[in-house]
Amino acid sequence: MSIEKTVYYTPAEAKGATLVVIDKAKMPKQVELRGDMTFGREYPQSTSDIRVNSSIVGRNHGEFIYDDSSDTYYYIDKNSINGTFINGNKLAPYNQRGSKAVELFDGDIIRVDRSNLYDPHPESVIMMFNRSLSPDEKWESASTKGKSKMTIGRGESNYIRLDDIMASREHAVIEYGERGTAIFDRNSQNGIYVNGRKVNGSMPLFCNDVIRIANTFLIFTDNAIFYNHAGEKAGLLSVKIEKKAVNHGKKILIKDINFQADSGEFILILGGSGAGKTTLVNAILGDGKADGKVMLDGLNLYENFNTMKSQIGIVPQFINLRLNDKVNSTLMDIADIKLDKKYYSKQDKRKRIDDIMNRLGIKNLENHLISQLSGGQKKKVSVAAQLVGFQKVFICDEPDSGLDAASRMQQMEILKEISLSEKIVMVISHEPDDAI
Repeated sequence: MSIEKTVYYTPAEAKGATLVVIDKAKMPKQVELRGDMTFGREYPQSTSDIRVNSSIVGRNHGEFIYDDSSDTYYYIDKNSINGTFINGNKLAPYNQRGSKAVELFDGDIIRVDRSNLYDPHPESVIMMFNRSLSPDEKWESASTKGKSKMTIGRGESNYIRLDDIMASREHAVIEYGERGTAIFDRNSQNGIYVNGRKVNGSMPLFCNDVIRIANTFLIFTDNAIFYNHAGEKAGLLSVKIEKKAVNHGKKILIKDINFQADSGEFILILGGSGAGKTTLVNAILGDGKADGKVMLDGLNLYENFNTMKSQIGIVPQFINLRLNDKVNSTLMDIADIKLDKKYYSKQDKRKRIDDIMNRLGIKNLENHLISQLSGGQKKKVSVAAQLVGFQKVFICDEPDSGLDAASRMQQMEILKEISLSEKIVMVISHEPDDAI
């Protein structure tokens, strides 16, 4: 006897995103996005999910839409009177419902303002879409009144001191002059971005511009700069490859690759010999550019390769530790290789290593020889060695190739530990049984 049963579709739970919102109150507030949410002006009968205090925002101004099939957020302007700008471009009406849906990426800037963005309305609204900020992110403000020059960086002497080890000691300077305000890059290691555009030397700065320095966002307003306490952020990787061709475009090796990976995820990519696994790895690393985009925390790897290449990298097939070295000196040697002394002092490196050892629970082993450690403790040190740099994405191409069963298991356990440290780990393999 068979029993027919009705099965109801249950959509996947929406993964979170964060909006940092500044309205006429000129104080940032964070709103957590969970699925579809409407946006509009605050008034007594408002039914909007996200409400702002501004007379130039419509009662039913826009809508954030979540696509659970791709874990992607979109924004639609609902034919509002004053419209919506995304990254400086005004959305055009498309049909009776509103504009076309615009896909949102980490760090995108959504504004309701005058057509001339360089002359913002007193009640303008700025919203920063983010997938890497935590919902309880702390924000501070620094007054700009009466200032002709403000330095920004990790060093103690800066006017705005960043608690972000990826920032240089003196990373940037903002100067006010007769011709306006500008931001200057002080030869930093990881660069500066204003509204998603990389600063090459210097760039003019206007009210409501959003500055990004490493993991820190700074919102520049007419009388203050608001900035978050970033620390070390987890990563969000988005890969959209249309095709990768060789032989002057005659042969297509891979095509239609579209996926997103969050921090803490362990991803297995399977394929037989010649399937294009190594081609995909090189495209994600930026070594073999494909037609498409590789985005990490809202920044395009292909367009910003020099400043982002240290955040996506290959894990060596097997990590050999020198048995007669102490844990402390082993990690310091690796820090000397991975962290440029031009930007990181011995004290910076020491703090970095201490933080990692504390996170992995091996601080008490720092003066032990590697030879004195148990197998599990050696694995922890191997993980620490990988985490000393600033990689957010770890890619392993056939990590079990040529290894015996015990070594394969140990390698996979190390990679798992790395993913548990809020990193993205991608393993390329042609042996599903071994990988599992």
